[in-house]
Amino acid sequence: MRKEALLWRCAVLLLLGTLSRAGEPRPHLGVILDDAPLPELLTKHLQLDPGQGLRISNIILGGPADKAGLERDDLIVAFQGAKVMSYPQFVAAVRGAGVGAEVTLDVVHLGQRKTIHVKLEAAPEPKKAVWKYPPEPETMMPWRLGRIFKIGPDGRELLEVPFDRIPDLGRDFRRFMKESYTYHRTTEGEDCTITIEGDPADQDSELVVQAGEQKYSATVGSIKALPEKYREPARQAVEDARSSVAKDGHARRFSWPGSWGPEARRQFFEGLPRPDLQRLLEQKDLALKKLQEQMEQLRQRVNEMDTQNREMLDRLRQKSETKKSKSAEPPPSAPAEAPSKPVI
Repeated sequence: MRKEALLWRCAVLLLLGTLSRAGEPRPHLGVILDDAPLPELLTKHLQLDPGQGLRISNIILGGPADKAGLERDDLIVAFQGAKVMSYPQFVAAVRGAGVGAEVTLDVVHLGQRKTIHVKLEAAPEPKKAVWKYPPEPETMMPWRLGRIFKIGPDGRELLEVPFDRIPDLGRDFRRFMKESYTYHRTTEGEDCTITIEGDPADQDSELVVQAGEQKYSATVGSIKALPEKYREPARQAVEDARSSVAKDGHARRFSWPGSWGPEARRQFFEGLPRPDLQRLLEQKDLALKKLQEQMEQLRQRVNEMDTQNREMLDRLRQKSETKKSKSAEPPPSAPAEAPSKPVI
């Protein structure tokens, strides 16, 4: 009976303690932590134990961590001198310290390990928390196919782009992939630039004439819409572009499919230009011929340098032998002179 009474008394005390803490403010550090383990390579270079450390992914403005100078991507590796080995362990330790407690954190900031002192505060209401950095979408909000976000004007908040305002990426990509030809011409003493956007053989391809600050637009099929003095240079530019396409076998001349079904993909790949094998073989033969000519010129140059070196060595050898023969002859004897000082 005594044992049962003791157990019931402990259970009641535990329940009363839990209820008494339910109304108390919850202590917090003012951070969002990434509960994923740190990469093995990072822990190796920082000399941490496997599984040690948590990364800070965001910070509440004005919170305890912000006041202590912590930043996003800082690593918390110890709390009150004990190693931080898991997310639940760290959360339990912070809550166990209580509001107003002054605790120590071992952190890695910009590659430097240091110990900082932080005073825990009561956690604010979630709606009143202001985050220092843009929330990380993968942890802050659910994703679905076709959902696109952009950074807001304040540089911190992520805003969802409405479906009707999503840019036409296909149109921009088609514009990027479209053929373009630019020519510079002089007409009546005035320089102008003529640009053809698209296939020059297509009557609907855009044609733009830029003369100083003036810009005139037309199509390949409506060159007559241009001012008269630019018509002939524009026609010549179109002819030059068509000639360039005819010479370049690799020029892309295909229409971008509107939809990407199986039939559209088949037509797209069938419409891709085939390489001009004959032209490639001619280019290969020409490149080999030029390489042979360069090798022959190099061989001749090496032979010339070898001949020059041999001649130089022969001249040096002759000079050396002449000096040796002169030094072998005995020098003429000089008249004996009385020594000026006694020889000892």
